[in-house]
Amino acid sequence: MSREMNRHRSRKIWATALLGLLATAGAAACGSDHEPVAQSAVSRAPVVVDTAIAEVVEVPLISTATGSAEPWRRVSPGTKLLGRVNEVLVREGDRVEEGQLLATLESRDLEAAVAQARASVTMAEASLENAEAQHRRMIDLHEQKSVTDKNLEDATAGFRVARAGLELARANLAAAEVTISYAEVHTPFSGWVISKLVELGDMSAPGAPMFVIEDLSRIKVTVTVPEAEVTRLEVGSSAEVFIDVLGDKMEAKIDRVMPAGDRATRTFAVQLLLDNPDGAIKSGMFARVGFTHGTRNALVVPETSIVRRGQLEGILVVGSDSVAHLRWIKLGRHFETNVEVLSGLDAGDRYLISPPGTVGDGAPVTAR
Repeated sequence: MSREMNRHRSRKIWATALLGLLATAGAAACGSDHEPVAQSAVSRAPVVVDTAIAEVVEVPLISTATGSAEPWRRVSPGTKLLGRVNEVLVREGDRVEEGQLLATLESRDLEAAVAQARASVTMAEASLENAEAQHRRMIDLHEQKSVTDKNLEDATAGFRVARAGLELARANLAAAEVTISYAEVHTPFSGWVISKLVELGDMSAPGAPMFVIEDLSRIKVTVTVPEAEVTRLEVGSSAEVFIDVLGDKMEAKIDRVMPAGDRATRTFAVQLLLDNPDGAIKSGMFARVGFTHGTRNALVVPETSIVRRGQLEGILVVGSDSVAHLRWIKLGRHFETNVEVLSGLDAGDRYLISPPGTVGDGAPVTAR
């Protein structure tokens, strides 16, 4: 009997303890519920912001094409001689001026040929002087009836032969000087050494390029456009060229529109020219070209209104509850300080022009 009473007393003690634990947990839970309620009761002060109404406006109707920056002129100087390279005076990346010497070839045999031609000219000049003097004497004697007509004719022929001999000698000298000039390789215009294809001691081959020189004072950009657009392009009209790596937008002129297109793709090549006085645009840089064909309607907002979160782009829209709501949007073309919104924003929506860093999704705001 006593054992049964002890068992009953133990059960009662455990039940009392369990009720105490439950009461403690309930009190804690009630305390945690009341604390957020107390915090939410304290509302945040609205932030004063600048807002605007999203509107549809007219923007330029632009078609784009891509291409690469190419030099206005490119040349590969070489020589007409077969000879050993004696000097190489420039390296890749060097700036060169028009007429600057790039390399020389061994030319001792050519120098000897020039000296021989000059000696021949000297001999021909002496022969001509003698023949001319003889011719004058024969004329005087002939007038005095001291020589026959045949003597005068022979003197006249000798004078003409001597004069022709001098002309031949001078022509041979000029040819020798032209030949020796091929032993020096010069740049035909100012530019940059893009490639050096010979080294000291190499054998040059006639007609083989020794250097590649590019003139970057102006830049050519060649793009391909569809046949539906090429009919709206005219030589001399303006277009915008954007060099991505430089972040620069420049105005260019259409230099030529190729009259024949690719029959497979129905595209036509269009070449543009733009000035590059400081050489900032390098050959081979990626370029985007925009051709304007009138106007169109678009929903446009300032760049400053865009909120970026990694790869996502959004905008803070103010609802009727005066609370900023973050909407993810899709952007289109940029127009100077504005950008086109393709989706996620409707005309008539009020948005924050330049949202402060303290204002985020769900923040109360007041329009200035």
